[in-house]
Amino acid sequence: MVLTKPLGLTTLFFGSLLIGCGPSGRDLSDARWLQLQQDMQNERAEVGRQRDQLEADRREWDERERSEPVLAAVISSAVFLFACVLPLLLLAGLLFQEQASDSSDAACNELLDQMADLTEANEQQSIAHRELNSPEKLTHQES
Repeated sequence: MVLTKPLGLTTLFFGSLLIGCGPSGRDLSDARWLQLQQDMQNERAEVGRQRDQLEADRREWDERERSEPVLAAVISSAVFLFACVLPLLLLAGLLFQEQASDSSDAACNELLDQMADLTEANEQQSIAHRELNSPEKLTHQES
């Protein structure tokens, strides 16, 4: 048994040397080596480009996470403010509309009063004119 182990190892050693040895085209292996290096550089460049794209996407999502809650808060605050101010605006509109109708009512009442005064004055003049021209007055004045 002792003899078989060294013999097996020796056979294995020489077998591996023979497999690796043979005519190797130095030019072919150099071209293959250069091609592998170029492929590796291309892959590194692609990985770098993808990493940059991933970083840009991460920044964009980070910016959205910061800006969207702020925008949502601004919109909700604006809606809340509008909801609070709307009843006040409606009341102010009703009050100013009522004041405008009061002033127009006052102007109409003033015109009606003036017309009533003029009508009353015209009636008094008509009555006075009739009394002056009445036949009883004329007969009393002749005597």
